[in-house]
Amino acid sequence: MNKQDFDKIDERLKSITEQTVEQIEIKSDLPPTIEQLEDNNKTYAIMAAILFIDIRKSTYLTENSQAKSMVKIYRAFMRMAVDCVRKNGGVTRQFLGDRIMGVFIDSKNENEEVTEKAVDKAINAARSLQTVIDYSLNKHLKNNVNGKIIECGIGIDYGRVLVTQVGMYGVESDTNKENEVDCVWVGNTTNHASKYSDLAAGGEIFISNSVYKGLSEEYKEVWTESAKYKGSKLFQGYVTSAYYMDFTEELGHPIKVEDDSTSGRDTSQQLADGIKEIETLQNKLIQRERELAVLEEKIKKENQELNRKYNIEYSAKVEAVEKKNKAEENLKSVLITYYNFINTLIDKSFCYKYDFIEKIGLDYWKEIIQKLYLAGVAIGLSMDEIKTRAHSLVDVYGFYDMQEEAYDIMVAMARNSEVWISWRDSAVQWACKNSVSWKLIDAIETRLKNDSIPYDKRESFKDYIVKVKKIRGY
Repeated sequence: MNKQDFDKIDERLKSITEQTVEQIEIKSDLPPTIEQLEDNNKTYAIMAAILFIDIRKSTYLTENSQAKSMVKIYRAFMRMAVDCVRKNGGVTRQFLGDRIMGVFIDSKNENEEVTEKAVDKAINAARSLQTVIDYSLNKHLKNNVNGKIIECGIGIDYGRVLVTQVGMYGVESDTNKENEVDCVWVGNTTNHASKYSDLAAGGEIFISNSVYKGLSEEYKEVWTESAKYKGSKLFQGYVTSAYYMDFTEELGHPIKVEDDSTSGRDTSQQLADGIKEIETLQNKLIQRERELAVLEEKIKKENQELNRKYNIEYSAKVEAVEKKNKAEENLKSVLITYYNFINTLIDKSFCYKYDFIEKIGLDYWKEIIQKLYLAGVAIGLSMDEIKTRAHSLVDVYGFYDMQEEAYDIMVAMARNSEVWISWRDSAVQWACKNSVSWKLIDAIETRLKNDSIPYDKRESFKDYIVKVKKIRGY
């Protein structure tokens, strides 16, 4: 580059930044092509559903495959993606090796009435992509490309997008110089769709709230509300997986990558708030433990100094013990608060029933229950006492068909509760089938014999025995 070249670039940049940006609304059901865009600040504005599909772990795949194998994988992947997007009324635009962008616009008739929604097109394209990957592409890759198979994450968002041309045409002094131009898709919709694709697990479709809101009713049943973090930013929406086309029963069995337990986990906003509160209490516990360690070290030094100066070792030890006991009392107080908070979170399942239980999710319930048991033991409770106080777990376990665990809570309540037993027929049915219903009957009869049940509650406990025997069939 010489000074003349610099001056030309400087003038061109000045022109670009001074020009007013003009927006042109698109009325076609397809976005503009590169040939339709002009080399100026004139942009096309469209309302579109943007879909990104991305091969998971493509770096690992490339590092562990020959270059010739990757040519086959990428060419097959690109061809499949373009075909699926086209056949669902969209176009593909950005090709980034292991990543492709599809664009979908509402189809309208001559009266400007929407005949097919952009979001419906995008969802059907995503379903087509998942179907072809698991029932066709992976089959051929496995047979013809050294046993390789792939899995992809798909992200979709809907909103306004601006399309503009970038780059430059040829060179004035060389008419044979190729044009280096492309178009860029400006706006949060494109960025968010890309992020949703990054956050989607293998075999999963992650869509934004705006996509879900715009879907036709026939497509809304398969989705689960979800929230995922990328860095410090929270992305909320809906997810589903293995969402194939309706004809897959004719295709045999899908070929897909085994489940990866390291993929991101969904969490509802309510759960995120609850877990955040638990983490805050955990941090307080850690801080108290640190303070206790510092206090013990301080006591040790003070004791040494007192011995050296005043030879009052006994008094110093008494003071040290008192401080330590007080610190331990404070620590236990925090533990009790921690335990009570978890119990309160579990009690919400009793108040809100299955909607709340389902939003929490089984994996987080297991984590919360484990924390409950650890905290309860730490404050001196027995396992029976912990289970009796957490009686709402009967509903949680029952919802996830964990009948053995639900029955275990019922037996613990029979041994300890003075009021009632959180009853669930399905758990007792499981106990009868597995020949352990005697545990519940034995626990109640023992309580009745040793008069440990309040007088006004004895009849209700006898009724439980009758209910068990009735389920057993006699």
